[in-house]
Amino acid sequence: MIKQIFFKKIIIVICMFFMTNNVFAISSQASEYLRKARVYLSNKNLKAAEAYYQRAQEIDSESKDIANFGETLKKEIEEYVQDLSRQAFVYMQEKNLPKAESLYKEILLFFPEDKEAIAQLEEIKKVNTKIKEYKKQGIAVSSSTGRTFDLNAYSAISEYNRAYAFFKKGDRKKALEILNEMLSKEANYKAAQSLKEEIEKMNELDDIIEKAETYFQKESMENVVETVTELLQKAPDRYSYYLMRAKAYIKLKNYNRAKNDLAVYYLHTDDKENVFSLMSDINSFEGNYIIALGFAYDKQARKYNKTFGFIFKNYFYGYLWSNSFLIIFLIVMLPIALFYAWQISENFFIKFSISNMLNTFKCFFFAAINKTRKIAKDLENLSSALNYPWFNYFTGLVLLDKKDYIKALKFLKFASNSRVFKSRACYFHGLASKALKNKNYETSFEDSVLNSLDDLPDRIWNPWFMRKIEVRLLKEYRIIDDDSMESMANKLLSNIII
Repeated sequence: MIKQIFFKKIIIVICMFFMTNNVFAISSQASEYLRKARVYLSNKNLKAAEAYYQRAQEIDSESKDIANFGETLKKEIEEYVQDLSRQAFVYMQEKNLPKAESLYKEILLFFPEDKEAIAQLEEIKKVNTKIKEYKKQGIAVSSSTGRTFDLNAYSAISEYNRAYAFFKKGDRKKALEILNEMLSKEANYKAAQSLKEEIEKMNELDDIIEKAETYFQKESMENVVETVTELLQKAPDRYSYYLMRAKAYIKLKNYNRAKNDLAVYYLHTDDKENVFSLMSDINSFEGNYIIALGFAYDKQARKYNKTFGFIFKNYFYGYLWSNSFLIIFLIVMLPIALFYAWQISENFFIKFSISNMLNTFKCFFFAAINKTRKIAKDLENLSSALNYPWFNYFTGLVLLDKKDYIKALKFLKFASNSRVFKSRACYFHGLASKALKNKNYETSFEDSVLNSLDDLPDRIWNPWFMRKIEVRLLKEYRIIDDDSMESMANKLLSNIII
């Protein structure tokens, strides 16, 4: 019994193996067909690619890779068939029926129900039937057209090719002579008719261009506008003549139309040099002097591309003339300003001697290199002489950092009289008072809190060396976080300074 069960299991496993092996074989086969289809597609062998794609799709119709390849192949086939159709049409026009027949048959390989290809093949079949009849009668008719005057047709093609060669070389006159002679025999030759029309159009445009340039040289700008407008109606892609018409409009002082033409010209040519120069002239004529200067300035070269006279004129009218009232006012007020400046400087230098100035630079230098303790004495002298809040506050900070609390109290007290430094000076005054064990130090912290609530005067800019001292003192005299005025003042000031 056990052996029978064992053999049954083995048989089931073997069956499952063959079943899965079969599935994998199908999947790999579809993949192989898809690979071959891609290879043939890359080699432009579309028919073979289509055959392998159809085999792959039959095996695995749900595969996304196969579906995506099918979309790509479909686009390639449609483009290829369109190209075949165009070629076949040309061969039909040139009466080269064998070539046209082979192309239409190739189209039917991809699209068996293509109505145009079927209809053209029927027409070719009728012509071939006539050819056989002519040959039976002994008439030498080429199988390429089925017409009894084939020699004339081939001669027309040859003449057309010769005319086209002259056209490419630029000899339109000779090309037109050949085409006229050839069309007298083959009046329905569409390619020759098309080339003749193109040459006649180009000759007509050349005549208009010659007239426009002649008018431009003679400075007959109204005739230039009329002639160039006619040219652009017939050939809108002659963008360089938008520039010519814009110049004519500028001469005629029709600036809006000149701007429109320059915009079209710049959009298609990106000619900054001519467009910006003319736009600068137009804005100068219109009185937009600052805009004119903007167009005249070359950012890359960092210079103006106009004459000195043009630049001076636009600067004068754009800046000086427009602000003439203010300039006159400043000129009138200048003597008064000089008088008061002399008076203030006289009062200042009475307090601020040359030696004080040198000491100030010395103090700033040592403060910048963090050597503030060396300048404490000089700062005391400067602050005593000048009595400015900023110097008093700075001196008080330096003395507090030096642990000279008594002198620090004096200068910080002077600084607290200024609204700008009041909250800061009061806080550090409180620290010095507390260090000296004065009983009223809480009052200083309270004043600091009240003034810190209005943060506008406290968010002032101070030199980095002063801020370093403030931060260092805040960290050095760190206190317990509680509900005291000192703790509250420390938090508020830390938010402002740090």
